[in-house]
Amino acid sequence: MLCNPVRFPRTGHQADREKPMTTLKAALASTALICATPALAQDFGAYGYDTMRSLALDYPGRFTGTPDSGTTFFNAAEYMRGRLSFGGNAVTRQDFIATNRRTGATLGPSQNLVVSMPGADGRFLVVGAHFDTAGTSPDLQGVDDNASGAGVLTELAGHMSGLDTDLGLEFVAFGAEEVGLQGAAHYVQTLGERRDDMAGMINIDSLITGDFMYAHAGTEYLDDPALLSLWSRAQDIARDMGIDLRSNPGRNPDYPINTGCCSDAAVFEGYGIPILWLESTNWDLGDLDGYTQTDNPAIPGGATWHDPVEDNWEFLLAALGPERFEQRMRDYARILTRLLVEETGADLIASSQDAALSAAQIADLATRQQADLAALSLRATRDRLGADGAIGQITPSIAVQGLATPDSSATFGRDGGAALMARVGVAYQAAPGLSLGGQLAYARTGDDLRSGDDLESTAYQLSLDAAYTMNDDWVVGAVSWGKSDLEGTRDFVLRSGLGATIVARDFDWSTNAYTLGARVQAGRDYATATGVTYGPVVGLDYSRTRIGGFSEGSGDRRAVTYAGQAIESLEVQLGGRVGTDLDLAGRPVALSAQGALVHDLAEGAPSRIRVTDASGTDRQVTLDGQDRNFVRLGLSASTALSDQADAWVTLDSRIGHDAGSQATVGAGLGLRF
Repeated sequence: MLCNPVRFPRTGHQADREKPMTTLKAALASTALICATPALAQDFGAYGYDTMRSLALDYPGRFTGTPDSGTTFFNAAEYMRGRLSFGGNAVTRQDFIATNRRTGATLGPSQNLVVSMPGADGRFLVVGAHFDTAGTSPDLQGVDDNASGAGVLTELAGHMSGLDTDLGLEFVAFGAEEVGLQGAAHYVQTLGERRDDMAGMINIDSLITGDFMYAHAGTEYLDDPALLSLWSRAQDIARDMGIDLRSNPGRNPDYPINTGCCSDAAVFEGYGIPILWLESTNWDLGDLDGYTQTDNPAIPGGATWHDPVEDNWEFLLAALGPERFEQRMRDYARILTRLLVEETGADLIASSQDAALSAAQIADLATRQQADLAALSLRATRDRLGADGAIGQITPSIAVQGLATPDSSATFGRDGGAALMARVGVAYQAAPGLSLGGQLAYARTGDDLRSGDDLESTAYQLSLDAAYTMNDDWVVGAVSWGKSDLEGTRDFVLRSGLGATIVARDFDWSTNAYTLGARVQAGRDYATATGVTYGPVVGLDYSRTRIGGFSEGSGDRRAVTYAGQAIESLEVQLGGRVGTDLDLAGRPVALSAQGALVHDLAEGAPSRIRVTDASGTDRQVTLDGQDRNFVRLGLSASTALSDQADAWVTLDSRIGHDAGSQATVGAGLGLRF
């Protein structure tokens, strides 16, 4: 912290600038889970604590001076570069010459370290902390002022690494703060026209010694209350977390209420941007100006700034206890990480991306469930081939079937699932070789999702079908209408680049899907002398599923509104089947296998999903998993339990599909009356 603040003239300031309001549409390409965790997840405060400790103990005397003056600043800068580069962050060095502000004499070289994380809209928020020490003492560790703030800075850069944002971020480790805020001034000067894109500034300085945690706003808010935005949000977050975060009470008229002073943020005053000052002190002591940090009797004079004896690790550890170090680093990191995530829109982007994956899972389940019901009904239709009854005969039937999906799908984040289905139907023998039927099917399906989400659906399907055979030729066809009632819970977890959990929320949802379908298969059967039947099969399978739009009505800012989806599939199938009858333990068993090359003339799965976040921003998310060419295989074994009952087991799978095999194992029982 600078005890004698120096004001600098501003350049390039546009007090009345306006920018057009636009709706951002982010094209997000990944369907990977948002909550992927680094191998070594760190708790809040741990990374910053380690930085603070190393800066203080390994690099005391980080004062501004020439390389031969004995300063450790340049070695400390290399250390800071490494700490800021976590997660692959690129660190840019800004070199400048620091001078004595009164005499103009050269003090020595210094530098800033800058990590830029561009956002989608071109603007950026500056987050800064200085890491130099005051005076020229080689023994000044500067634990409080300002290894603490520099430590939090490195942690924030680590937490935000790898997160997509609307608003960009620039993390700046300032040099030469203690000799007149010269690092901050150099940074602002080098921005040039980019100064117009600054959206705000957060300054972190001196976090350990003071009795209380404080957050202040810039003085420009007195003329424009809108510039309190960062301050207001930080205070709200602290209250939500149960952290005591105070603000300048304004008891000294030289320091208006809720304003801060005397550190690098002062350079950013005058640009019409929100400013947030973070510090620990006690504004109710001394001259009511924040310079008396504590009434702790173990700290004579009530302040440790610039004192080699007191701004010292062992001294402060003895005076304050280790809990103070850990608590301050943890709580400032928690508040500021969440503030950055919300200000940059990182949580909205991540939640939208996660919601898009949920929407894809919903579409996958709805279409797959209706396809399973259609397959169950079509099985009954095929069973009528070659089983002519008397003309006008009506045959009711029922069936139950269980399905298990043991395989996983990386595209849809699924680790399997299960379904229980039932069917009732009636068949009418209309003519020799021709039967007509109607069926009502029911299914209850649940998917096991890697994210821990719940996804279940109850579905119904009504179908009308026909089966016709003449000599060795056959054809079956059906039209269907189905409804799926889908419900679940989206477990959204956003983890930082350091692996800490920033946000964890559950969102309940429900929606309906309606499916129209039509399918036809035709083939010819040939028989060999050994009792094997085989022949070609061609097919056409059409479906159109409409999923209603819905909202996650939790009131949380990460809740989204889902646009309706329309998924259309038109599969052309060319393949064949083979079958034979065996006698196993005195029981006849019919074995069959069918395979087909499939080409989907439509997409068959959603490729783009649109969700609207809590800010009203539409986000279109691009998904993988649309594969128009693949192979479908099926195996079946069935046996007659009586003249009116049979049982079967099935194995169905896809080969060469980008969204996985979708393998299912089924077992069923059917009765005819």
